[in-house]
Amino acid sequence: MSSQQSQASELPPPVTYTIGGVTVEFPTKAYPSQIAMMNKVIQGLKQKQNCLLESPTGSGKSLALLCASLAWQRHEAARIAKHNAAIDERLLQQELEQEKNEKKPTTIQESEIRKSGVNMTDRLEKGKDVWVKGNGGGATAQFVVDLTDDDDDFQPPKRVKQSSTPTKNSEETEPALMSFEQPNAMIIELDKPNPSVEDPCCPLADKRLVVPKIYFGTRTHKQIAQITRELRKTIYKQARIAILASRDHTCVNPMVERLPNKNEACKELLDNVHVEGGGCGWQLQAKKFGNYANLPSYGVAPGYDLEAFVTAGRRAKACPFYATRNLISSADIIFCPYNYLVETTIRKSMSIELSGQVVIFDEAHNMEDCAREAASIKLNQDEIQLAMQDCEKVGVAGTETYAHAELANFLSAISTWMDSESRNLAELDFSTEGKHWNGTEFTAFMMNLGVMEKINMYKEHFHLISEQRATEMDLQRDRGKTSRFGPLKPMITSATTYILEAIFQIFEQFNRENGKYRDDFRVAILRSSVRKRGSRFGSSTSKLMMSLNIWCLNPAVPFGDLKSLVHCIILTSGTLSPIQSFQSELGTPFPIKLEASHVIDRTQIWASVIAAGPTNKNLNGSYQNASTSVYHDELGELIARICRLIPHGVLCFFPSYRLLETVTERWRDTNSWNEIGKIKDIYVEPRTGNADFQETISSFYASIQDTNSGPRGFITGAIFLAVCRGKVSEGLDFADNNARAVICIGIPFPNYRDPQVILKREYNDRNRNRGLLPGGEWYEIQAFRALNQALGRCIRHRFDWGAIFLVDERFQKSPKYVESLSKWVRSSVQPYHSWLKTENQLVEFRDHMLATLPQQAVGQFRTEFTDTGVDSNPGAFFGNNETPSSSPKFGFPPGYSDAFSSTGVINTGMSRIPLDVNNSKNQMQSPYFVFGNTKTPTRLFSIFAGHKQKNTKKSAIVFDDEGS
Repeated sequence: MSSQQSQASELPPPVTYTIGGVTVEFPTKAYPSQIAMMNKVIQGLKQKQNCLLESPTGSGKSLALLCASLAWQRHEAARIAKHNAAIDERLLQQELEQEKNEKKPTTIQESEIRKSGVNMTDRLEKGKDVWVKGNGGGATAQFVVDLTDDDDDFQPPKRVKQSSTPTKNSEETEPALMSFEQPNAMIIELDKPNPSVEDPCCPLADKRLVVPKIYFGTRTHKQIAQITRELRKTIYKQARIAILASRDHTCVNPMVERLPNKNEACKELLDNVHVEGGGCGWQLQAKKFGNYANLPSYGVAPGYDLEAFVTAGRRAKACPFYATRNLISSADIIFCPYNYLVETTIRKSMSIELSGQVVIFDEAHNMEDCAREAASIKLNQDEIQLAMQDCEKVGVAGTETYAHAELANFLSAISTWMDSESRNLAELDFSTEGKHWNGTEFTAFMMNLGVMEKINMYKEHFHLISEQRATEMDLQRDRGKTSRFGPLKPMITSATTYILEAIFQIFEQFNRENGKYRDDFRVAILRSSVRKRGSRFGSSTSKLMMSLNIWCLNPAVPFGDLKSLVHCIILTSGTLSPIQSFQSELGTPFPIKLEASHVIDRTQIWASVIAAGPTNKNLNGSYQNASTSVYHDELGELIARICRLIPHGVLCFFPSYRLLETVTERWRDTNSWNEIGKIKDIYVEPRTGNADFQETISSFYASIQDTNSGPRGFITGAIFLAVCRGKVSEGLDFADNNARAVICIGIPFPNYRDPQVILKREYNDRNRNRGLLPGGEWYEIQAFRALNQALGRCIRHRFDWGAIFLVDERFQKSPKYVESLSKWVRSSVQPYHSWLKTENQLVEFRDHMLATLPQQAVGQFRTEFTDTGVDSNPGAFFGNNETPSSSPKFGFPPGYSDAFSSTGVINTGMSRIPLDVNNSKNQMQSPYFVFGNTKTPTRLFSIFAGHKQKNTKKSAIVFDDEGS
């Protein structure tokens, strides 16, 4: 049995909450912040209002999001089932009535006519029409029902006017109705209320409803794995889920999965199905594998994660990428990186239909940047020229020669324009030069080239070629690899298709709504020096690369498409602060907002502004001061002192890679690097690829693990030197000993010389009349959002603790900087004016935490309340495995008894903490933990403490298979 299946089968009974009329089954007793979060989520879902919700990391935000949204979906499914059943019943009755009266050529129910008091027989015999006026509570709707003989079917239709005048009574409306030239007409007024989807019994509410799907977007696949792990803790794990991912994460074809660009390799394989060795047998099995009824037979458990799904696909020789696309249509909740939902091209390629669906963006602190990037494009000139040559080659081969030739001319015109404008580029930095225009100016260039007047013709050519390409590919798959059907038509490559789609997207954005959004973009030509690896190991060459860049400066443009489609949008993160920019930047109202408090006690966090270092040198990270050796040396002394005082893991964030590299180079030249290295193993966040980063972070975790039980010689742990906005600051978990302190050097303002930053600041200043923040305020918000994200690495769960150091005197001089911190941090920040006082307070905090919270707590612990007695615990009692002590009893799992001594103290390796098992409330004094490491727990188990009494609530700490 897999760990996922084991966990799913051992869930404790949930705690039931009723919130806004919706029953929510929560796996544990919820924290107040979780209840607040669920209340806001359900309120937004029921009222179709967008939500902006901040809840600190470690407060159970993801669990609250999942339970609230899936509980509402169940509630909505029951309501919609009742609504649709009423429609089915009404339609059935209408069919039965129609069968009874099939000889009567009327579309009005006889019951309604009878209610009006009209003698139908008399009217039919006299050959008059019957007019029906339906009062819907607003506009007057008038219907003509022909009750004369069948010959009238061949007469010219009679004009019927619709009146939009509100109706108060029949006397006011009769003259207008009688003014129609209908001598044989009679007016019948049916007083009906407005049709409503909320009232399934309303005769006009005959539209069947569909239960909205939930699209749950987050930043990375690693975070999706964390979300599905939370889902498996709930009864909602039985929901039908789908996890969208690229081929890079899902390809299992041995011919493709080891290649560097799996996406292009897969497309090429499918394009060449007619060639020997082409096609993908795994794709052919995807339909069978991608069926919820079949998933259990492949070993895929409810609430599966992507890794388990891909593993099952590999065993079944079926493609997980295409199987997932089959699952979407019947899924209840779909998980994906949130750029899949924001970018129009990805939504189209993945067949994501968001109309009427619920969209949740978790970890959405980067949503403004994500939305801008979704509407921005970068195309290298080399790629444009290759696409042009591909069109020419296919056209010469005889496939839609004219269409391909025209598209080649279109691409050639753009490439030629780039060459002509590249003669007068301005220097932007040491390796890049460029030039930019607004959308209107770029459109004028294209008009002069004759491109704009032909753009619709080019799009038609591309549409024709795309349809033929899709048809030809289907035929090739049907034919297989045989050639007896004659020669196969050549087709443009998938890379060429992408280039053309991207360029047409540019023109579509510029032309939509008569150019309304044209100047929300900037078009730039950049020429950069790019280093490429040479053929020999270690060698590299430089090449000048020219690119066409379309930069979106208004994230409301792509986000506006989203808000007009969906049921509602829920944006959440642990670090949305400062939140004032989201509504203006995204152009979307968020009527429902929340800034939740942290679940930890204030005594578990120590936060201080460090304005001067141990030798009393001012620490100001402004550009001028940060480049001095005095500043670098004082930082080195400060960090060495902190490392001596704080056990285990320390994270240190710099505002940029440039400063990180400058400072560490200085430390290596002086004694600072060695002084820090005597106390902590030192790791530096690499700028290179993911493989290097994974190796570095794994080594850091190993160092922490190695020192959990005590120092290794003089080494008490490790320090990770990282960068705000880097991989370490975004989404990685540094719970417990992995991060007992977070140090933030300076304030991570964006690079003020970056062309996009300059243009964005100017854009905001020019468009303040649209509610945008001034460019300077926007610039500062970007800094503090990145800072808050880095600070969030410190406290990861209810029982965690840590120290935060804000190393910059500007926090002391400018109160608005402290106010820009997340709520849970700013309430704890204390300014200390001397290092000696800072050090004394820090030592006091550390010793208090070590005496209160064991330092080797495993993962994230949840306090639950249960009526189960202590004797149900399978572990040994207090004392040791062989000689349990008498009542009162303390239970713990096998293998953990060594953490406890027979004298009733927890052995922490650094302190001895007495256990109070005789507390008067018959509950464990929170918090207490069992020692071990993340590899030891292999199944779900509980630890109960208290007197042996029936029906007495006990405090329990639950571990899952991931050690949390």
